[in-house]
This record gives sequence, structure tokens and C-alpha cells, in this order.
Amino acid sequence: MKQCIITAIFLPIYLFAQDTSSVYNQKLDQLRSHLGIIENGELDIRVYNTLVESLDSLGIKDEQLQDGFEWGGGKAGFEAYIKNNIDRLVSDFSLISSELDSLRNKTVSDSLMNQSSTDSSKAMPKPILIEERIEPVEDISLEIEQPIKNEEKTKNISTKKSKLSGLRINASFGKPLAVGSSLSEHTSYFDPMISVRTPIGIRIGPVFTSLGYETSMFSFEAPAEIDTVSSYFGSGSGPALFFDISKIIKIGGPKFGKYFMVGLTSSDYGSGFVGGYDLTMFLGSFPISLSVSSRMNIITFDGVGTSYWVSASAGLGIDIR
Repeated sequence: MKQCIITAIFLPIYLFAQDTSSVYNQKLDQLRSHLGIIENGELDIRVYNTLVESLDSLGIKDEQLQDGFEWGGGKAGFEAYIKNNIDRLVSDFSLISSELDSLRNKTVSDSLMNQSSTDSSKAMPKPILIEERIEPVEDISLEIEQPIKNEEKTKNISTKKSKLSGLRINASFGKPLAVGSSLSEHTSYFDPMISVRTPIGIRIGPVFTSLGYETSMFSFEAPAEIDTVSSYFGSGSGPALFFDISKIIKIGGPKFGKYFMVGLTSSDYGSGFVGGYDLTMFLGSFPISLSVSSRMNIITFDGVGTSYWVSASAGLGIDIR
């Protein structure tokens, strides 16, 4: 029965995570074309350096690329970055290409008009008119380049991240699916859990480790016919560490965040440990996400000893990206 419940929870999420790759591959080919890279070329350090140089030439400084190829997670980290930012990169290069094409077309058109005016002026006895028509060509080229510089400044500002980027606050409800022997006679219920993941942390290779805090309720009601067994109702809370493993486990692509966590917990009955994982599904560009979580709690109860329970929960969160 427990396996059926777990399968019912995770199977729809797994099927939903199978994104079609055709649209992504088309956008990736467009990006390769803009960068002058052969079709189906691997996303290696050469492509990384080419992308950084191309963005620098446009005046765009992307903070996600400042760690370098190796410290940014190597090939796996670079591929994850491309997936997360493919729409913005293609849009940036396409906009610049369209502006340059427009500039070239306007320059050619102006040159043809000036050439036509010059040819007609040669039949006139006043050659000084030729010099007067040549001067506006330089003025036009200078006026066209200025909007491109303003556009580059705007793009450079738009790539800056918020100082709260990476903050997540999640509220969920869950129920124990498995308990230790000392709690096997108790009845458990659905209980709330609040999890906070801060942007404060450190990156080691492709894994970003951040600080957080978590608190959850628990309820284990003893059978009425057994007087010697006590009921346990309370909450446990404490600091936690969250490990972002999205760049290692790529199932679901950039729409899903994968996190492993460990922490300490303290309650009225005693202290213990907690560990588990979170699977987060981002809802487009909205700062809202759905989550499925699993936790294993180990607590030492007074008079009973150390016991554990494994729970599964689902909830709604607010993410600042």
C-alpha cells in the first residue's frame, strides 16, 4: 500500500518532467549559429570561452559565468546554464543581429541614394555640390551607432540579479508513511511543515550549499485501550543545510529544482536529526512553485528512547530567482 502511495505521488511528476527536446535543440542550433560554432558541437570549454567573449563584446556581464568553466561545474554545469538561459541568450543575439542587419541595409540604402545624387550632380557645372552631399553620410553613421550603445547599457543593467535571488519559503502538509517500532501502535495525522532556504551559502563545483531553517509539527496518538503508551503531539525545528543538485540530476530540466537536505531538530520531547530531499517545479516566470518533499526524522523521546518516522508531503512555495 505504501509503495502504491509513493508511486501515485511521483509518477505524474516524472511524466510531466519529460520535456520535449525538439524546441530546445532548435534554439541551441540558433545559438551555435550566432556564435559561429558547427552544428551539434559539444558544449565544451571552447564554446564557453566563445560565449563569454561574445557577451563581453555586447557589453553584457553575466554573473553566472564569473566562476569560470571548471568552478562553474565543468561541462555539466555549462550545459545546465545553457538550458536555464537559452531563451535570453537567443533573444540577445537575435536582437543584435537584427539591429546590425537594419544598420547595414540603411547604410547601403543611403550609399545608393548618395551615389545616385552624385551621378546626377556630375552633369551640373557646380562640382562643389558633390562635397556637400558627401558630408551627411558620416553624420548619419554616427547617429545610428548611438542607439546601439544605449541598448547595450540597458541589457547590461537587466542581467543583474536581486540580492535575495535564491530565497525560498515553502509551506506543505505531510503524513508519516513509515515509523519505528516504538511508534507502531500510534495513529499519525497530516501535519504542516515550513521550510526556509536562504541565498547564503557556498558553491563547490556544480553543487551550491545554502543555509536554511525548518520547522514541522508531528502527532502520534496512542491507542485508548493501552494506558501505558503515551501520545506525542508537538513540533521540531532547527537549522538545516540545503544542497542544490539540479546540475547533477538533470531529470526534468531547468523547470525542476532538486535539493538534498540535512539538519538538526529540537522539540519538547528531545532532540534529533532530520534529512530528506525536495523536488520543486517552477511555474514559468512566476515566483511560485509546487514541491514534493520527503523527510526522515530521528528523535529521542523521553521514556521511549530513540525512534524515527519517514514522511512525504506536498506544498506551495515562493521562490525569488
